[in-house]
Amino acid sequence: MLDFIKEKQDVWQILQLTDKPVVLYGMGNGADQIIDLCDRLQIKVAGIFASDEFVRGQVFRGHMVETYTAVKDRLGDFLIVIAFASESPAVLNRFQELSTMHETVAPHLPLFPGDETVSFDWLQQHQQELQQVYDNLADDWSRDVFAASLNYKLSGKLHYLWQSETERLKDLQSIFSWSEEETYADLGAYNGDTIREFLQLTNNKYNRIFAAERNYKKLSAYLDASGLSDIKIFERAIWKETAELSFSDSGGRQSTLLTGQRHIVQAVDIDTLLEDERVTYIKMDVEGAEMEALKGGKEQIKRNKPKLFIAAYHHDADIFLLPLFMWQLVPEYKVYLRKHPYVPAWELNFFAVV
Repeated sequence: MLDFIKEKQDVWQILQLTDKPVVLYGMGNGADQIIDLCDRLQIKVAGIFASDEFVRGQVFRGHMVETYTAVKDRLGDFLIVIAFASESPAVLNRFQELSTMHETVAPHLPLFPGDETVSFDWLQQHQQELQQVYDNLADDWSRDVFAASLNYKLSGKLHYLWQSETERLKDLQSIFSWSEEETYADLGAYNGDTIREFLQLTNNKYNRIFAAERNYKKLSAYLDASGLSDIKIFERAIWKETAELSFSDSGGRQSTLLTGQRHIVQAVDIDTLLEDERVTYIKMDVEGAEMEALKGGKEQIKRNKPKLFIAAYHHDADIFLLPLFMWQLVPEYKVYLRKHPYVPAWELNFFAVV
């Protein structure tokens, strides 16, 4: 086994072996998946609680949804299973507070149905690739993040996330250098939030911006109000080639590419989108299609060696597949890995720079 894997039990073994009542915090899709897995593994769920403002006497999966205080009065000590995702500072603080009072886990679940997730068998199967990436990351902090992320995904233990988290803007400022001549490709531009981030990094001085987003209305509204010049936007998803793709239609950052037909969108590859432009910085958070996006941008990346900021949390295998492919395109890339505040292990991002 890999030396940096410290855990000996996965989160489901922890839940099977505990002598404490198991209580879920939260409702929704994540809670549904967790309850289904608990049923399959014969793990008894002793209750469900929600934040006080969401408790209205409702029933979820046969359990009366209670307040934390009511569960504590009923059960005393118990093991908390966090069953929803959040990047809200207030909610993250609540998770930390609860973890000081109770044993707490947040099981890692696949974002895409049918995806393999980190397990001891998975680690054994991909040991060579994982070790290769670990050894070749650009700094010790990246290796710490790499190890902590895998140990978290095995165990659900939150301290692995908290010990490795940094601030996104500070990482962008310290890992990358910025000039007034940047040409930026924002792939997965959402509502313009990462364009605003880029403007902050460059003090509003840049050469040109290209922004692609399949869910176009929020981005278009932002640009209409911004008054920005030298920017071109595309109502497109990013893929390895020109194609039509099916997506879920939630309209948020966590919308995902589907195998079944739900909502058809036009997709384009980076090389076609950018043509002969000399792009200096590419950010991609493209709903699980990061590997396909890299394949569709291989000529642009090999030719111009831009700074890359790439989401690494949609598929567990991306933690080794993405950097290995980046090094295949540009062997001299220094690749960093950073984890930004979120529970579970979302906002895990690669930075690559020559």
